[in-house]
Amino acid sequence: MQRLKEFDREQVLRIIALCQAIRLSGQDPFTVNVKEKLQILRELLPKWKLVEDLLLDSEALKELSEIVKLQGEWVRRRASRMFIDPFLIEAKLKLMDREQLARAFLKAWRPIISTEQLTFRRLKEAYDYWAALPPLSERKHELTTQAEFELKHLDIEELIKMRLLTKEEFEKALDELYEELLARSRGEAIDYWSFVVREGFEESAMRAYMVSFLVSQGRAELFIDPIQEVIYIKPAKAEEKKVGRSVVVAFNYDVWRRELERVKRERGSFS
Repeated sequence: MQRLKEFDREQVLRIIALCQAIRLSGQDPFTVNVKEKLQILRELLPKWKLVEDLLLDSEALKELSEIVKLQGEWVRRRASRMFIDPFLIEAKLKLMDREQLARAFLKAWRPIISTEQLTFRRLKEAYDYWAALPPLSERKHELTTQAEFELKHLDIEELIKMRLLTKEEFEKALDELYEELLARSRGEAIDYWSFVVREGFEESAMRAYMVSFLVSQGRAELFIDPIQEVIYIKPAKAEEKKVGRSVVVAFNYDVWRRELERVKRERGSFS
């Protein structure tokens, strides 16, 4: 009986030692199976009669609560750094129902084998198309002319060189947008799309473009919640400005329409 009691007490001491080792070494707190350790303490609790045993049990509970606290901080730290690892992916998958899983699978599915078959109708359409084309000698000049044109994206520096926009105007617009961010957020993180999106696509695209400049200059920061898939933006105070970094946020007409509808549902109108 005495030997059994010593074995039970040793189990509690091992739990305390494990928690302290993880806490002091800074290792991954999720290596501790908190649920399993709590079950052990629950089974041993009715056996304790002495005050020192009950104190030992309470110390083990305190150490486990510290591990749970470290686990929460660990998740928040990884999420704030826009870091996603297998644990977060597993957590998100567990929150999804079958329909959501099926939709995600179909969206990402890229079959490596497929079968295609040309019908007689398609062959006839192809023949009619090629038969209707003018001779290559007649199309050569047209093809050469088209090849001389090239689509090009204009950045701010090129617009300034073309005198379509002055540097002072752009800097003023950036400062105004930064002041708006300060006023809207009051120094806290707010929804990125709620700040960027406006009624017009062109205005929204310009705001997203200027926000990217604020981020690259270190005047604003972006945070992504990988589980909820929400992007947050937060202004950087003058004394806390950091070296800017590049963050890729997809923006096109479909994204604008989707986020515009969402913002309207949540906010009702634009101020």
